[in-house]
Amino acid sequence: MMKRVILLMSIFLLISSLSQAAIPKPKAYNDRSLIYLTLDDGPNRKTGALLDVLKKHRVKTTFFILGKNIKGNEHLIRRIVAEGHLIALHGMTHVREEFYASPITAVRQMKDVQRLIYEVTGIHTNMARTIYGSDAGMTPAHWQAMDEAGFEIWDWNVGSLDHIYKKDNAPIEQRVFNRLEANYEMNIASIILAHDHSMTPQALDTIIRYAKERDYEFRTLEGVHPAYNFFNPWEPNE
Repeated sequence: MMKRVILLMSIFLLISSLSQAAIPKPKAYNDRSLIYLTLDDGPNRKTGALLDVLKKHRVKTTFFILGKNIKGNEHLIRRIVAEGHLIALHGMTHVREEFYASPITAVRQMKDVQRLIYEVTGIHTNMARTIYGSDAGMTPAHWQAMDEAGFEIWDWNVGSLDHIYKKDNAPIEQRVFNRLEANYEMNIASIILAHDHSMTPQALDTIIRYAKERDYEFRTLEGVHPAYNFFNPWEPNE
């Protein structure tokens, strides 16, 4: 009887250990195989074609919405949400002097786009990206005001430069490929900056194919902490 009990216990422990071994360890937020694709400045007439590419590849991304582009494009905002993407804030206008004029103006712009997104989607978000990135005009006073208002500031570590090259896909694609490889070597996740108005569907398709062929995993920024920005970059994953 005792031998039978010992045998059953041994089998149970073996099965338990095998089951635990079969469960993959969750990836850290900054795992080098992760890509957080972000699209700024939308929505606009080009957003739909980009959504088509994302849908084809079953890739979810984070859209940093510009408030002035919401009116007339409410259907695109709703489509972004319906297809499982993440909505975030990018201020009201893309005018540096207006946004950074004072901490009050920066916070007001974020609150205005936050309100508009809520009116269209019922979603309240405090995830934000300042225009031109946080190193373009965020003073200590701006940071304090944003923090007190509850906004979480996000930047990027892969600049596609699509706003410079526009329809010239090759340098955009190569730029992203190079930065992805560099981040992989540094053992850190990649946050890609692209733009609704200048990233072409063809370039986006090529970038996604390249990444998937190399076993990268695309995620949105939902639930990711701490926020990555130029003043508080992520440390390499250990």
